[in-house]
Amino acid sequence: MSTQSNLFIEKSKKWLTQDVYPLWSEKGIDKKQGGFVESLTFSGEPMDVPRRAMVQARQIYSFLTGAKLGCISKDKAYAAVTQGTKYMVEKFSAPSGAFIYSINPDGTPKSKNPDLYTQAFALFGLAQNYAVNPNKETKDRAKALVQYLQRERKVKGGGYTELDEKGNVSYKSNPHMHLFESAIAWMAIDADQEWKDLGQELVTLALTKFIDKSTGVLGEYFDENWNHLRENGKFIYEPGHQYEWAWLMFLYQDLTGQDLKAVRHQLFSLADKYGTSPSRKVAFDEMWSDFTPKTQSSRFWPQCERIKAAVRLGTEVSKEQQLLYAKAADDALETLFKFFETPMQGLWYDMLSEKDEFNGNSSKSSSLYHIVNAMEEYINLRGKLD
Repeated sequence: MSTQSNLFIEKSKKWLTQDVYPLWSEKGIDKKQGGFVESLTFSGEPMDVPRRAMVQARQIYSFLTGAKLGCISKDKAYAAVTQGTKYMVEKFSAPSGAFIYSINPDGTPKSKNPDLYTQAFALFGLAQNYAVNPNKETKDRAKALVQYLQRERKVKGGGYTELDEKGNVSYKSNPHMHLFESAIAWMAIDADQEWKDLGQELVTLALTKFIDKSTGVLGEYFDENWNHLRENGKFIYEPGHQYEWAWLMFLYQDLTGQDLKAVRHQLFSLADKYGTSPSRKVAFDEMWSDFTPKTQSSRFWPQCERIKAAVRLGTEVSKEQQLLYAKAADDALETLFKFFETPMQGLWYDMLSEKDEFNGNSSKSSSLYHIVNAMEEYINLRGKLD
């Protein structure tokens, strides 16, 4: 392994162990009301703002992954996961089987909108809990959620509707990607056919509808027939999601044997070729389908998705190609570390402007899921690319 990648691995472990988990296990969990807080200020204090169900699910994952990496004790992580799952199920469950979007810090409902993105992450959080505490109650709750989606949110051409606060219906690939992630998480730990059926439905939707056949990129927004919504003949795609789908399809292929190698590497290579700035070492937020940038700002999370896709896909290519994947991962992690240069260690900025400037005064809890996932993959797989 290169000296640089070794240093990145040690730096990642040190940051997580010494800065992140001590802070977030102390300040990021509400010891009185229960559950995970929404965000911390740059002075390390919880913000008195509504809490999303998605944050509970993501933090369940983040604490479990921290324990796998040895960056937080299993006892402390499992305790956080147990209380977080209990809080999510008790405070966010709707009679329909869905989960509501958000609650106030005192536990009363804030937004009862059962958006698809929230359903995807609630299902994911339940899978994480079930992996370490397999009980009938957790699985039954997860199945009730899937049954709700099948019953009330099904789209004629496959997939599910997205809803906003006013009940307006839209059609987006991103929540389906996270639903696919949740199906994979359940498939990895439970043999129930329902998870396999969900995974197959979602990967088929991605291959036949989300990915544009003429350009090879995966769009974000659609009409009710899963046609790309276009402006002046162009549709929007996001490099970060290209990387994320590529990574998820790798995991899915591992579980099912379905050959997705060509499409995975195409998604990665198009994202890397057109959706990054080699000189700035950043992945952009949004692109047009003619391969021109829609925005040249860079949130932290596309860098995370680039890291994990690069190291995972890099394990199955030739030695010569591995150099390209290794460089992509190293560049992205180098950039990601810049987001951590906050007034207090263990926190992060959200957005890097196109002028390479950060601003903000707080860190969202939801971000840790992306960061620790990328670091886990880098730590475990980067050495295989040399």
